Amino acid sequence: MDAEKSGHMGRMSAVREEPFMMRRLDESCHKMPCPTPMIRSMVNSFVFLTQGEALIENGEGDKFLVRANEMLMVPQGGAFSVKYYKEAIGYMGGFHSSFVNCDLFKAESLFASNSVSAIFQIPLSEENVVLLDTLFSKILTEIRRESPNRSLIKSFFISAFSVIGDEIHAPQDPLKDTISNAFLEMIFDESKPLLSVREYADRFSITPNHLNKMVKNHTEKPVSQWIEESIIMRAKALLMDTNMSVAEIAEALNIMDQSYFSRKFKKIVGISPLNYRSMNKKS
Repeated sequence: MDAEKSGHMGRMSAVREEPFMMRRLDESCHKMPCPTPMIRSMVNSFVFLTQGEALIENGEGDKFLVRANEMLMVPQGGAFSVKYYKEAIGYMGGFHSSFVNCDLFKAESLFASNSVSAIFQIPLSEENVVLLDTLFSKILTEIRRESPNRSLIKSFFISAFSVIGDEIHAPQDPLKDTISNAFLEMIFDESKPLLSVREYADRFSITPNHLNKMVKNHTEKPVSQWIEESIIMRAKALLMDTNMSVAEIAEALNIMDQSYFSRKFKKIVGISPLNYRSMNKKS
């Protein structure tokens, strides 16, 4: 995930002449357009969340829902895309196997026996979350210095991964349910219109209750909430990238009542659509 190929994720802080990069996920990341293009990572890539959630897809179309207090790692050479995120706070970055070539932790040996399509999704204890957050924060502080100490950065990074090394056992299975996977693909494909719960259920020739049960069992959220979050994500993109009026955006999202759309947007995002546009409009 070199900086040039992952520009859609924002500019990453990089250590000069070292195969390592990291950036903090915060409010600025919320401007990231989703879904992101599928990229093939030239390094071992990782996402570590302390808050929020993100839906990651690998090159084979498998999806992984990452939540707070979890880390997701994509081996060097693997392809991935960010399909969706919500209030994602934490860190993301990438490192070449040679960067951690030491006795404490060897990414090369960790990934060597696995396919590049493998993804490691690692649940972390509260104690390890606090420790990783502290170490990663120290890394970013050092990276931003005029003359960063690469040895110190490597030391912090190896310490962080040695903490969770024992928790990395095998690649994580994706969301296995075919219908849930297909449903998520539909609602985050901006080329396709958003439908009602019943219309999505009809696509799979099942009842709305059955669809809702399957999706909730696999993602812990009902169909209606996923649809609502897709609406907000698409609305944000239209507010930032176009000059469409709020009424036109509501209509494009199949919401005929502009006032209802504006109230719903403000309730979820915290500000009105027009205020969101003024704060985030691309020049």
